[in-house]
Amino acid sequence: MKLFKITTGITFLALLSVSFSSCQDMLDTNAKEVVESSENYHNVYDADNAIWGLYGKVQNLAENVVVLNELRADLMDVTTNATQDQVDLNSHRETATNKYCDPTPFYEVILNANDILYNFKKMLAENKISKENYVPRYADVLAIRCWAYLQLGMHFKDIAYVTNPLQTVDSLSIHDLFPTKSLDELIPQLISEMESLPTLETNTLSSFYGKTISDNGKSFYLNLQFIDKHILLGDLYLWNDQYVQAATQYKAYMDAADAISSKTNIENKISTWVWSGSNEPRFQITYQRYKDQDVTSFRNMWKEIFYRSSTDAGTSGSIGLQDEMIWMMSFSGSANSVSPFIKLFANTGQGQYQLKPSSYAIDSLWNTQVQQSNGFVFDGRGRESSYDNVNGQPVVLKYLYDYYAAGNPDANKTIHLNYFSFANPYSKPGKWFLYRAALLHLRYAEAANRAGYPRLAYSLLNNGIKANYDWTASTGTTRTDKSGVQYTSFPPVIPIAIQIPVGASQDTINAIKNRYKLYEESIPSKPYPAPFYLDARQNDVPYTFLRSPWRDNGGIRGRAFLLNITKPDGIVTTADSIQWIEKALIKEAALECGFEGHRWGDLLRIARRNNKRDGGNSVATIMNAAVAHKFNASGSGSASITDGNLFLPMKK
Repeated sequence: MKLFKITTGITFLALLSVSFSSCQDMLDTNAKEVVESSENYHNVYDADNAIWGLYGKVQNLAENVVVLNELRADLMDVTTNATQDQVDLNSHRETATNKYCDPTPFYEVILNANDILYNFKKMLAENKISKENYVPRYADVLAIRCWAYLQLGMHFKDIAYVTNPLQTVDSLSIHDLFPTKSLDELIPQLISEMESLPTLETNTLSSFYGKTISDNGKSFYLNLQFIDKHILLGDLYLWNDQYVQAATQYKAYMDAADAISSKTNIENKISTWVWSGSNEPRFQITYQRYKDQDVTSFRNMWKEIFYRSSTDAGTSGSIGLQDEMIWMMSFSGSANSVSPFIKLFANTGQGQYQLKPSSYAIDSLWNTQVQQSNGFVFDGRGRESSYDNVNGQPVVLKYLYDYYAAGNPDANKTIHLNYFSFANPYSKPGKWFLYRAALLHLRYAEAANRAGYPRLAYSLLNNGIKANYDWTASTGTTRTDKSGVQYTSFPPVIPIAIQIPVGASQDTINAIKNRYKLYEESIPSKPYPAPFYLDARQNDVPYTFLRSPWRDNGGIRGRAFLLNITKPDGIVTTADSIQWIEKALIKEAALECGFEGHRWGDLLRIARRNNKRDGGNSVATIMNAAVAHKFNASGSGSASITDGNLFLPMKK
């Protein structure tokens, strides 16, 4: 692979026309002007301009990230229109000449980041930027470099770890210049880089913070365009099996969101409530109250996660997209801001329909889920949401909500798309969903589970905190004093002093039971330690008036109106529970986050853990078994993942 000239500038969202005034000096830059040398780093506006250009390079990775993570795994398959490169990638028979084996787009991000970091340090030394302004901007850029390296590490066996600022190298391969790192070596290195950052907090000093921009008649909220450093570090810890550290970072993000939001019971909480005809749910699948047997009252708002604009903040009492979406990039559909997903997935309009949902994802995952109360076999996150049948063909729908025109909502206001109608037949708008609250909950649950808190993981996966930590008394009733229940905790333990001795008389037994009853009603349970403590208490006078942040958390499956997963026979020990819950979490990640560019990484992370921590089969064997489901379901033969092709050959 050849290195290339570093160019940074206003390239993000195709050189959008920006409509805010606090950084007008920067925004007056002509679209053709880019920051190409150190001479252009004069002030914080130049620094922000460089970061803006860096994210433009990140946005160029949308197709690579989604295709590599989904097509190599089990949820996505090729169509008869697929390119040979896609066919080979799908069957794990790719060669170094394959388009998707070219790491250049990732290194464009990395080398631009290196150049920016070098110039930020130079600006600080030359007093062109204050330490206060330098710290958050430097941290933002280094975090993006770590994220790009993690993406490379998931797919390529040995990668060159470059941290030097480079302008041009015309004739030498990058691997001839720098030492390489395997994934096992890379992850600790990235953790070290992130731990050394001067801050992990959101860059509120950025010229873009809290602002909205417009392009091609659409508006975009800029805060959703940028990576969160706590979550990235949490993911790195999770890859490194540092579970408490991972949970601490995820919880730090949740707590920070609470601190800046007036909607502490809503923001990033996977909240649910019963729809009674008013106060409509958002991002929830449900039925009108008391009508769950009536399909005409079915309400699917989950799909609005992919339909609503980044500017959707909701009201003070209701959830908006900004309460669910954590990191999202948008394509306006203008000539220079085209979604690559329309070409890949759509089979009408300007789509080329190269990739589709796998038969396994449809038939063995979404189409096997059972709803609460009514027993209907249907997952509202599947058909007409994540995918749909168009012209008799299964189509990945998640990325096409901006492309197709939405028909008039039915009586329940559920979105229906018209696959043959386009707001502008020549425009290709769309979104790239990089991280959202549901994924955060699944990753946090994965960390909590492995850290020894499978009950917490079960609660987040199924029907929420409150439902699973409402400890019952010996009478079978729930405790009335909510100071002792409905937060994540260990159950109250019966002291030895009031246990019933062998051979005790009935009077003694009765006396001990009365003492135990008093104990039950007065002694609270012991809360989990900080990174695993979630408070869902809600109570009214005469006991204690409580409105705690997690009171409306309904769990991932609860929000989708699905039954809890049930523990199979033979799950007895805590170790058994941990492995069972982990498998359930990864399956749920497919149902909830399918096609969003996480699947290969999820499978690989678990396979590496099972191999190293649980004494399982080789990583390649585990991955081969997981991906084999796709080929078995389609009847199209099988791919063979071995140690030799677990990672991609790198195009030089």
